[in-house]
Amino acid sequence: MNCIQNQETIASKHLLKNKVVGFIITGGQDIVQGVAGNMMSFFAEIGCQFPQFPFVARTRGWNSEDMENNIDYVKTSKLLHDGVKALTERMFAIADLVITGKAPD
Repeated sequence: MNCIQNQETIASKHLLKNKVVGFIITGGQDIVQGVAGNMMSFFAEIGCQFPQFPFVARTRGWNSEDMENNIDYVKTSKLLHDGVKALTERMFAIADLVITGKAPD
């Protein structure tokens, strides 16, 4: 990713032009917003576009560092799967606007 950012800042080459991104964030610690903020900041800096509500997150909190239970939840949660499906639909909608030239500059 550093190479992509260097192309942007040093050579004015936009390698990720017209790319739409969304994030699925999961883990055992309760720092989802910090992770989302850092990811969004970096990807925005290299030219990516985001849908409204650009991430789906799942955390079990500070007291739950047992990843095997987190993995089971991610595999079986209908609520989480529905959230990811909705995120994907929002991403496709923004991508369509970008591709057709209807997205704001």
